[in-house]
Formats: sequence, structure tokens, C-alpha cells
Amino acid sequence: MSGAVGAVDTVDATELDATELDAIGLDVRDRPLVIRGGARDQPAVSRWTPAYLADRIGDVELAFKHSPTGEHPNFRAASLAEMFARERMTFREFLARAATSPSWLFTGDEEFLVRRRDGITTANDKLAPLLADVAPPAAVPTERLYTVWAWFSGAGVHTWLHYDNNGCHNLNAQLAGEKSCVLFAPEHVDRLEPFPLGGANPATNCSRLPREAIPGDVPRIHATLRAGDLLFIPAWWLHAFDHAGAFNANVNWWWKPARPIGCAPARRH
Repeated sequence: MSGAVGAVDTVDATELDATELDAIGLDVRDRPLVIRGGARDQPAVSRWTPAYLADRIGDVELAFKHSPTGEHPNFRAASLAEMFARERMTFREFLARAATSPSWLFTGDEEFLVRRRDGITTANDKLAPLLADVAPPAAVPTERLYTVWAWFSGAGVHTWLHYDNNGCHNLNAQLAGEKSCVLFAPEHVDRLEPFPLGGANPATNCSRLPREAIPGDVPRIHATLRAGDLLFIPAWWLHAFDHAGAFNANVNWWWKPARPIGCAPARRH
């Protein structure tokens, strides 16, 4: 049903001063928001090309998600090993492969950038050279920071519909390339049929449904991100991304809400 489809609320950072941006109040907001140009001042926006990243971390060996279909995880595969397959290689080799195929994807599942636990903040030595190019936006309450991840891919990657089971708000900076996103509110989680708790598949925060099988009357909203944009995803919202740029780079900041959020996905976990 076309009436169930909408667009994510959007503001233009170039038309707002710092005080007005702070007044948006992401920490208490319960709907997604695109901030056009909200990450434009991040040095990574102008620096993060494949050549630059190869120079900075090209010789670092890491694990990368692998899916011959370009869907990550590859839930159409026959076994859990195939669904969650990874391959190790240098970042330089990954960049070369990603330029020609959506089969490889890097996310913070493999290596975080920064994490904060019990008041202690830890940076990942392997990816530390990247930290000079990104800084937490002012909207992120650093005392409640949980994790900072980087994402890298080529064109054609599709992430499976899921919610973040860390219970955190997420501010996603598009630093290179372009992505589109579809989002569903937490109250629709049952209709999106997540893998059952205690079942064979451990990805209990992921929908069992391929996107083409999601009922058309389940309300959803869409967003497109280009280099320099920010997307705020409130805790427990379900989302999936399509990676459209020839080279895509993102950094996500997750932080714990000031108060626990009561909703169906939260109760599942």
C-alpha cells in the first residue's frame, strides 16, 4: 500500500547554526532524522578515498564479511557458516575486491574503531590512523558513548533488515559514496518476523523475511544519504541499507539512551 511509505524527516545543517542543531535534541527524539550536510566538516569526507585508505591502513590484515549474493548476512544460504562467512585479507586487497564486487563488506563486527565500557574508552590500534579524520558530532553524549564503528564497501551491497540489539541510539555519518535506507518503527517488529529467540539462527535481531516478502501494508520510511550527511536512527528501529556508491564509507556512533526504552524489540532482549 503506497500510503504506508514515507520519507525520513530532514533538516539542512547548512541553514542552521550550532545552537539550532543542538536544539534538535537527538537524545530524546523517537523518530529517524536526516541532517543534510551534518558531517560535511569531518576531514574524512574529503580524505577517504580508496587510495588514501590504502596508504593509511592498506597493510593491516582484517576479517571481512563475504556473501556471493551481495546480501549481508546471506540468509538465503543453506548453512549458518555460509550465512555468516568471513575472509581474511589486507585492507588493500579488500579495496581492490570491493571495487568490482558487492561480495565483501567491512563493519565493526570485525573490528571496532572505539568502544566505551564501564567508563573506560578504548581505541582499536589496528584502525587508529583513521581516528584523526573523524570526531564525535556534538549531538553524541560522550559520557554515554558505547561503540564507534566504520563501514566500507563497494556498490551493490544490501544489508538485511535488522535492529541494533545493543539498545543504543545510532548516528550514522556518510563519509564517501551514497546509500539508501529503509526503516520500520519498533512496534512493527512482530510483523517483520525476527528469527526466534533460542532458535538455530543466532541473528535474533534480524528479520527472517527477504525484503521483497515484507507485507506492503507495514509502514516504512526511506532515506538517501550522500557524502557529508548524517542519519539518526533511534534505538530499536529496524533498518536496512543499499550501498550505491562505487566506494562507500561510514562511521556510526552508538550511545545509550538516557533512560531505557520500552518497546517490543527491547522486551525481546
